[in-house]
Amino acid sequence: MSMRATGLIMLLVSLTVSGMARAQLPVGLPDLPVTDRLRDRLPDTLDRAVEDLEDVRQDTLDRLLRRNRDVLERGPDRSVILRDQITTLVSDEAALASLLDAGFGIIRQRQLGGLPMRVYVLRVPVGLSTVRALALARQIDPAGVHDFNHLYSRSGIAAQPPGMTRRPPGGLRVGLVDTGVAAGHPALAAVRVEARAFHDGVYEAAPHGTAVASLMVGRADDTLYAADIYGSGPTGGSLEALLEALGWMAEVEVGVINVSLVGPDNALLRSVIAMLVERGHVVVAAVGNDGPRADPLFPAAYPGVIGVTGVDQRGRVLPEACRGEHVDFAVQGRDLPVAALPDGVDEVRGTSFAAPQIAALIAAGHDRPQAGAMNAAMTMLTARAEDAGRPGRDTVYGVGVIRRTPALTAVRTE
Repeated sequence: MSMRATGLIMLLVSLTVSGMARAQLPVGLPDLPVTDRLRDRLPDTLDRAVEDLEDVRQDTLDRLLRRNRDVLERGPDRSVILRDQITTLVSDEAALASLLDAGFGIIRQRQLGGLPMRVYVLRVPVGLSTVRALALARQIDPAGVHDFNHLYSRSGIAAQPPGMTRRPPGGLRVGLVDTGVAAGHPALAAVRVEARAFHDGVYEAAPHGTAVASLMVGRADDTLYAADIYGSGPTGGSLEALLEALGWMAEVEVGVINVSLVGPDNALLRSVIAMLVERGHVVVAAVGNDGPRADPLFPAAYPGVIGVTGVDQRGRVLPEACRGEHVDFAVQGRDLPVAALPDGVDEVRGTSFAAPQIAALIAAGHDRPQAGAMNAAMTMLTARAEDAGRPGRDTVYGVGVIRRTPALTAVRTE
């Protein structure tokens, strides 16, 4: 984590636990005398810190761009895209021929596993910027689906090790699109892990995917389909890799897919998500940690996706969590013990680590795609949710908070 990110989180924590009862902020220590002047300024300070959370993620992307200007560039709305590439679902072969005649070249073409979709990654015509080339492709083939080859980032924030690990009940069959998972970790060693790499053919176990996996599975009769879309290169997390991974999930017919990743709206991703939902898959995604004033992040904000936010142990929303109409449910996303590389345990926070708990709950009764699965999952979760915040559904907690149950408890591993 960058020094700036660490400083922001420490500021949020210090403000949260200080004596601010009269300012209607959470209290973790006995209330101490606070002058009116200081008390009036603290909420504004907290607001500014939370607003900076989106900038922290963007600063991380800026550093990635500076190191890899030959292959990455900024797209519209501060998104990060692969330079001189677009992705497309052409309307027909004639449209593809027209694109090639206009100077586009085929870099790769991918059949999306079990989905009837073929994605083309096209090189833009010489002399055109990536932005202008995308506009040209949409003009040539208006019936097709064309967009940038966006990058998507992980959305969790790590903390410190507590000496515990998580063991959900067995019998789950669930999919994970993330970084690689360390299948040999003690918390996952009993699990059947079906792993596949979707970036440069390199499957690389990493902390984020391993932590998320340990919040979903842990027993011998659990099966995890783990798609690594990052590998080891600077273009890991591309739209192309994400779409291929989702196609694989359709091919292996996994019922519930957890995506603890965030990024911009993308026309191809929107189309693939819609087809997965239509086919009876349940897609669960983290709403992101860019702060309450951030624009919606995707795929959590797509229709049909179950968007999950995080709360602390007292049911209070994490200050860094995104807000909006796409927030469906909340579950604990702070002080969570997870598997850490190489064989230890860490404690984490963030919406990335809330989403897999909801995915595991749904997967307990939904191991394969089936008609009406998303509606059935929403009904089940709604029955378990406790209203929080404003009465009824709101943009902070969604339907409500899913409280910890035996399916979501940590056990000691001494």
